[in-house]
Amino acid sequence: LPAPCSLLPIPNTQHCLVSPPGFNYYSRMLDARIGRLLGSLAYIIAAGTLGFVVIEGVYWFDALYMTAITLTTVGFNEVWELSRGGRAWSMLLMFTGIGIFFYIAGQIALQAVDFKRIRRYRMKQRIERIKDHYVICGYGRMGSAIAEEFNQNDTPFVVIENDLDLIEELQTRDFLFIEGSATEDENLLSAGIERAVGLIGVLREDQDNLLLTISARNLNKQLYIITRANTQRNNPKLRQVGADKVINPYREAGIKMARQAVAPSVVDFLDVVLSRKNVDLNLESLEIKPGSEAEGKTMVDLEVRKSFNIIIAAIEQKDGTALVNPDPSYRLNAGDHLIALGNVANLRAFAELCSVS
Repeated sequence: LPAPCSLLPIPNTQHCLVSPPGFNYYSRMLDARIGRLLGSLAYIIAAGTLGFVVIEGVYWFDALYMTAITLTTVGFNEVWELSRGGRAWSMLLMFTGIGIFFYIAGQIALQAVDFKRIRRYRMKQRIERIKDHYVICGYGRMGSAIAEEFNQNDTPFVVIENDLDLIEELQTRDFLFIEGSATEDENLLSAGIERAVGLIGVLREDQDNLLLTISARNLNKQLYIITRANTQRNNPKLRQVGADKVINPYREAGIKMARQAVAPSVVDFLDVVLSRKNVDLNLESLEIKPGSEAEGKTMVDLEVRKSFNIIIAAIEQKDGTALVNPDPSYRLNAGDHLIALGNVANLRAFAELCSVS
């Protein structure tokens, strides 16, 4: 018997020492299989037609028609009265037709399995090349909304989900995903968590998000982790095990509804800015890097308003202190995060000053 790995069209790299061939190899393999299948069918039709012509001495078209109804077993009457030899040839074609039918059905099933494996192989290759992305754990109502927002903003992400119905939707949307539980380290590693910049845990149960946060923090110490908590009392627990931000969706939704009722114009303005739709106005967080041109200078020195036409709404210092509407004479320090409002081009130009040249 061949080695177990050789039985699979795509070798299992966890058990094989040989690396899998490229996608073009599997495409050629499937094309060759389809070619052999069509060739076998054409050969049987040609042989059946020739047999009737030789045995019965009929016209080619009548022989072809008789071959077709015999192979497909449709049950029509004989086109002409068959001789003993013609009936024997018909029975041979009938059994051959049944064999061909089961062979085709088997090949179709095998093709479906192979295409599924190839799709997974291609998905794995795309995920292995991605970096500086986000890992979304859970593709329910919240996870799908997050993925849609990332997709509209061209933010790279990988989804981890184990629900088959949701996986089918992920395939339809052509989103990168890993099939399995997000609480298992193997699936987190497959999603490239070591190369990711952030993880968003929106699993249904708080205990699952707790376990996910522990695993993710152990695998990547620098990862920015946002997780969901259904109950407020679980917030401290999630922070203790490594979550940078804990969000209670019901509480956050209630707060937003209250603000919408009190100051609807303000909330609508922020929604327009943050959604980045139909408006060239963004709200970005820019970090002052050590050694950058902006370090140690004031906003007056940098001529933020005059040269870049942007607004610095707030500054978050390294110790967490927030300066809202900061004084223009404030000297920027490495590690400060500036909340800036402006169009994409101006924000990008100012971001170059904040980063190391």
